[in-house]
Amino acid sequence: PFSLPAEMERSHQRFTTFYSSQHSGRKLHWLYHMSKGELVTNCFKNRYTLQASTYQMGVLLMFNNSDSLTLEQIQEQTQLKTDILSQVLGILLKSKLLVCGTSEDGSNLDQQSSVSLYLGYKNKKLRVNINVPMKTEQKQEQEQTHKYIEEDRKLLIQAAIVRIMKMRKMLKHQPLLAEVLSQLSSRFKPRVPVIKKCIDILIEKEYLERVEGEKDTYAYLA
Repeated sequence: PFSLPAEMERSHQRFTTFYSSQHSGRKLHWLYHMSKGELVTNCFKNRYTLQASTYQMGVLLMFNNSDSLTLEQIQEQTQLKTDILSQVLGILLKSKLLVCGTSEDGSNLDQQSSVSLYLGYKNKKLRVNINVPMKTEQKQEQEQTHKYIEEDRKLLIQAAIVRIMKMRKMLKHQPLLAEVLSQLSSRFKPRVPVIKKCIDILIEKEYLERVEGEKDTYAYLA
């Protein structure tokens, strides 16, 4: 879970509205752990452009309202899990944008650990990339994302099969595969084994049935 900062909410809403107007019937899912952006600083001696992850942006934007925050306060507003937040803070502490009296790298932080904006921050570069990949849970997050996408695609494949069979009433296996591939080619390329699995699911759900005496032929059940 991640709670989007108020400063980013307007852009988020505008793009969501734009996407909905362009793609009727599609649902937009935001993958914050894979997102990034840029922040321009106005609190240091020099003006820097920080290339940051969305999580890092969520934390740093909180310092617009306060120079010092506890881990508990940051977690309450961002809704990030403790282990993820510790990694985010660790990168910000190592980059010297933030300082903490009890930890220099985000380790051994507890709920009452106080983190402050380091107003003496300096960097030779005016464009600074702080979006360093996080270690723990990165692989798990990616696996969850892929699993989510696969499940979403299975539903799209099933919907395409139902549409085709509702119109055709009866169809052989190969022509059905060809039509599914054709209908979904603009979005993604479905794998044939996945289409076959979706056909089996729809037979179990009694949307389709195999025609007796007809090899590899399906009929639509109204």
